[in-house]
Amino acid sequence: MRVGVPIFLFLAAAGFHTALTASLESAEKEDTFVGLEQLSNLQKRDQEEFEAAQMSEAVQDENTEEENDTLEEGMNRDGNVEADQHESESDEDVDCMRQKREHLEANVEEADETTNLTEVE
Repeated sequence: MRVGVPIFLFLAAAGFHTALTASLESAEKEDTFVGLEQLSNLQKRDQEEFEAAQMSEAVQDENTEEENDTLEEGMNRDGNVEADQHESESDEDVDCMRQKREHLEANVEEADETTNLTEVE
């Protein structure tokens, strides 16, 4: 019986060691799996945030382009209005000059007629 007790204790210790090792390996595998799952979830979240940021930037770029187009159209429209005003001022100047010339020509003709009448008398 004295030989049986140490053998029994050795087998019990070996069995306990095997069970403990298997339990630790199982827990380690679970931790690794949970860690990978968490890492995967973080990567998915990061990817979604990255895509959302890109979409936001694209929308901002479109809005900026639209604002620039609107400003350019406004500037072109203002330039066209100024050009139209300038053209209308030029047309008014031409009309005014034409009227002055016609008036001067009429005065010259009257002066010529008056001169002709005085000469005839």
